[in-house]
This record gives sequence, structure tokens and C-alpha cells, in this order.
Amino acid sequence: MITPRFFGAGVLVGVLLGGLVFAEGQGAGAIPPAKREQTTSDLRHFWNFDSDRPGETPNGFSASTTGQGPSAQWKIEADPQAPSGPNRLIQAAPCPSGASTCFQVLLVEGTIYKYPDLAVRMRGASGGNQGTGGLVFGAQDARNFYAAIVDLATDTLEVIRVLDGQVTLLGRQLVKRDKSEWHRLRAQHNTILSKDYVEVSFDGRVVFSTWEKALGSGKIGLVTRGEAALAFDNLNAIQLFSQRPLSPPAAY
Repeated sequence: MITPRFFGAGVLVGVLLGGLVFAEGQGAGAIPPAKREQTTSDLRHFWNFDSDRPGETPNGFSASTTGQGPSAQWKIEADPQAPSGPNRLIQAAPCPSGASTCFQVLLVEGTIYKYPDLAVRMRGASGGNQGTGGLVFGAQDARNFYAAIVDLATDTLEVIRVLDGQVTLLGRQLVKRDKSEWHRLRAQHNTILSKDYVEVSFDGRVVFSTWEKALGSGKIGLVTRGEAALAFDNLNAIQLFSQRPLSPPAAY
């Protein structure tokens, strides 16, 4: 387990453009490097799921189940109250109770991110603060990925590494929800002075940071865990070419 390390603003903002080193560590516990797919050349990708057909998996995504659980059911659902109505994305196939290594994973196909800055809006699918899920990054497939996952019922963030289906906890931190129905989760993989780190924000507050040299490039996406269904909207991905984090977290 890696002990979380928080960074002061002066450390994180101190380095600007130039001399960026893409450090893709291959030490113990490292997820194998991705197959050679097209690394995204666009600065930003944005999915609001409003052009997708209700009842179907969103175009350009692939769904998988890791561990013992039912087949994933990622589908578009009408919701005029979503942050960018009329649609939202839900995952409605719960994992069995107590199945901590069961994940429902949805990956963006066709692009590989080296240093992504990701954000998404999320809420319990039936209202209230129930459900566990979040953002995937550095993924090779549904059995090898990193994730920032929030349990809305317990206000707990976990950052994990999944290697061949086995879960390693990189850190756990309590979060504070704001009063909005849709909450904002942001995860950033960046580098400073040739050292890679992960920084996670929830509802506009940076709540977790850690060095993670094993993290290389990979796919991005969404994930859920547990019995409660979750809804998502406004998945936003930025390919970072600067060593300067975006601060404060943007309200996507």
C-alpha cells in the first residue's frame, strides 16, 4: 500500500511547460503497457450522452464485468433533470453484496491517454446518496486499471490499482459532499520533476494525492462497485501537455 501524500499548492504549480518527461514505470505492481493504439491528439473529449439512443450502450464505449457478478448493463436513460439533459448514463446491474473485487467497467475505445485530467458528474440512479463508482484511468482492459471510486453512502473515496483482477488500495479518504444532487469527481494523472502523481478532487475540493510511479498510459472510462445503481453525466477528458495542474478543480 502506498501512503497518501498531500502536496501544497506551491509545489504543484511550480513547473510550467517544457521538458515534459512521460515516465511510464514498469516496477513491481505495474500494469502492463497498453497495446499500440492511437494516442489521442485532441486536447479534450466530452461526452454528455445526449446524442445516444436510450436503452443502448453509448457509442464508442465497451462494457465488461470484472470478478463474480452479472453482465454489465451500461445504458442511456432519459433524464431531463440531468446536468446536460435530456439523457444520462446509468449502470443498473449491481454486483453481489460483499463482492469487493466485482467491478462493472465501461471503457472508451480507440484512444490512449498518457496524462489525463478526467471529470464526471454522478449521483444515485434512484435519487439520494447511494452507490459506489467513479473514474477509470491507465486501463489496459477491464482486469487491469486504476480507479478513483466514491461511496456516496459513506462519503469515502478510494484510489485503487487492479492488476489481473486483484485489487490494491492506494489510499482512502473521507470526502465532503455539497448540497447538489449531482456530485463532481475529478482525477488527474500528472508529472512533476519526472515523478508521476495522482490527484483526486470531489465536489470542488482536492482530497487525495499520491506518488505512483507504476502508472503508465492507458484507456479511460467509468466504473461501479456494489449493489446500488449509479447515474453519470458529462464525462470530460483532457490530455495534459503541461506539468501544471488545473486548480481549483473545474466544475464540469
